[in-house]
Amino acid sequence: MNKSSSYAILIIAALMWSMGGLFIKLVNLNPMVITGIRSLGAAAVLLIYIKKPKLYWNRYFLAGILAYSMMVILYVLSMRLTTAANAIFLEFTAPIYVVAFSYFLLNERINRFDIFAMVIIFLGMRLFFMDELSLYGFWGNILALLAGVCLALVTVLIRKEKECAFEIVFFGNVLTTIICLPFIFQGFSSSAAQIDWFIIFGLGIFQLGIPYLLYTTALKYVSALDAILVGMLEPVFNPIWVYIFVGEAMGEWALIGAALVIIGTLGRVIIKQKLEVKL
Repeated sequence: MNKSSSYAILIIAALMWSMGGLFIKLVNLNPMVITGIRSLGAAAVLLIYIKKPKLYWNRYFLAGILAYSMMVILYVLSMRLTTAANAIFLEFTAPIYVVAFSYFLLNERINRFDIFAMVIIFLGMRLFFMDELSLYGFWGNILALLAGVCLALVTVLIRKEKECAFEIVFFGNVLTTIICLPFIFQGFSSSAAQIDWFIIFGLGIFQLGIPYLLYTTALKYVSALDAILVGMLEPVFNPIWVYIFVGEAMGEWALIGAALVIIGTLGRVIIKQKLEVKL
């Protein structure tokens, strides 16, 4: 696989991730139930792909599992304690932490072009959520920031532990499911429609499991910063799908911000590809 294919795979993964908001709006379940069932579906996909997953008892492997599980759970908790806009925006400060983790763990450095692209993308994110960001929910905002740190750490550790990267994601989903089991059992005893459970399990397969297979595969061929910046397409496409299929309106600033994120992300990919070809 070359870098062009890797970028294409990352874009597909980000677009698949972004479908989550649309389907979650169709169900009426406890967020921790959604998290657990979704991770169960993702673990099933990864188990089929890996066939015989192994535990690797080294610190980076175990840290990756914990970071993945914490990322998913902290994000859900932050959504309960602050606004959705705050939670999404703060989690996607992850590229900042990727820069630091990549320097110390992968010896990957950034250049001025990367910094310029990041400024464009973060400006777009700020405009995208301009009408919705607030100071509400202090602890929710803190948890969202921590979720962003975990997202960055997962990205860097998957790249570092290439030989067992799929197992990191698999066991991360297994651990998340185990942590959410009390909420899942409680949910079974409620009057929730069975169709909701099937929707979320399917979401785990197509919106979490398969995209993480793609993301993990691509991370073998591109830098951690490349991967996380392409992943920034997810939060802007999430409400776009909701707008298209549900009719939930987006503000003018959100449209301008989305355009900047898309231009900054895809423009960076295209320009980097052309520069590498010339070199």
